[in-house]
Amino acid sequence: MPSTPLKNLAYRAMLPFRAPSPGRKPVTEVIGQPLSSPRELEGIIRRHHVLGGSVLLSDGARESRILTAALSAQTPPQPDTYYRVASITKMATAMVALILQDRGKLDLQAPVSAYLPDGSGIPELEGVTCEHLLSHRSGLSDPPGLETMLEKGTALQEALKGTRLDEAGNTFRYSNLGFGIIGCVFEAVTGLPVGKVFEDFLFRPLGMNATIEGGTLPAERIMPVVRILPFRPDQALRVTRLGSVPLRAPDPERHFGHTAGSMYTDIGSLKKMIICLRDHGMPLRQGVTRGMEQARSAYGKLSPTLHYGLGLLIIRDPRISAGRILGHQGYAYGCADGAFWEEDTGRIMIILNGGCSEARHGRLGICNEDMIKWAFRKEMNAWRG
Repeated sequence: MPSTPLKNLAYRAMLPFRAPSPGRKPVTEVIGQPLSSPRELEGIIRRHHVLGGSVLLSDGARESRILTAALSAQTPPQPDTYYRVASITKMATAMVALILQDRGKLDLQAPVSAYLPDGSGIPELEGVTCEHLLSHRSGLSDPPGLETMLEKGTALQEALKGTRLDEAGNTFRYSNLGFGIIGCVFEAVTGLPVGKVFEDFLFRPLGMNATIEGGTLPAERIMPVVRILPFRPDQALRVTRLGSVPLRAPDPERHFGHTAGSMYTDIGSLKKMIICLRDHGMPLRQGVTRGMEQARSAYGKLSPTLHYGLGLLIIRDPRISAGRILGHQGYAYGCADGAFWEEDTGRIMIILNGGCSEARHGRLGICNEDMIKWAFRKEMNAWRG
């Protein structure tokens, strides 16, 4: 993944020469509303080397679902294909937190340490609230080898050592560890394993085909993910090691890896979640998710157009839209996903894939930026005529 501006430039320079092509027919099927500008979409798919993609556009009255060429003819995307959506999971995590608060089980303003076993003995959590974690203002950084810690079952107190870099509430610092701790809180306040918390409080009420336990799904229904640069097709991944471990019982001291990016779902189910957010809770209790869209922190000089709410990325960029774009993007193991809606119109654009360019402008994925521009400024505008 291009992690610095210089590496990002080098990555983009190598894409045309070293990344696999989606082929002569990058769009394999369009279901529903026909596209008015299919060649422009094909150009985006080729330019960003999108593999095994599913795209959904919806303006409320009309909807298009678009499938794109996969890495292997044996794994073409289907309308019900599951994708691991990486950090798009953070929207679902914030929704569950607000639902639990609505049920009186959780107070987002309370200290996180009050909910965790022996939490008062963890100095890194001093002054940190659930709201701080959900808005990346906890002051926590991600430790080196976080994924290995999760796979080994390292205790949270050990994983937190040396990760506190700022005072809580002062500085925006994107932290997967911070979001993962929310899962420990969920288990502590419900007495349920975190996978069942999501199932009981969000997925089942919304009628979603979704899980944060990838190992429970039929492997053949999950889109394999592969990095397109460097391209190593033999390393395509369906389920991570962590996702393969069943969550049979709560363990608030070790289950801090799922709520940051482990959700698997299909594109239609993700649309249901976006609609719930857009409509402030419906079909859940009206207003339960209100407040997620309030900007609480800013990305800063590297990405001046980006702000963050509660588990929600906020884009304010007149080159993309006259109003705000809300949603989240997800990057992991080679995918570059995005799920967004336009605040003023309510229109929705989702792209999920099994491999895509990870190049970015600041912190916003360039593929997501191009897809948002195409969907909201051109394609769905043409549907009105």
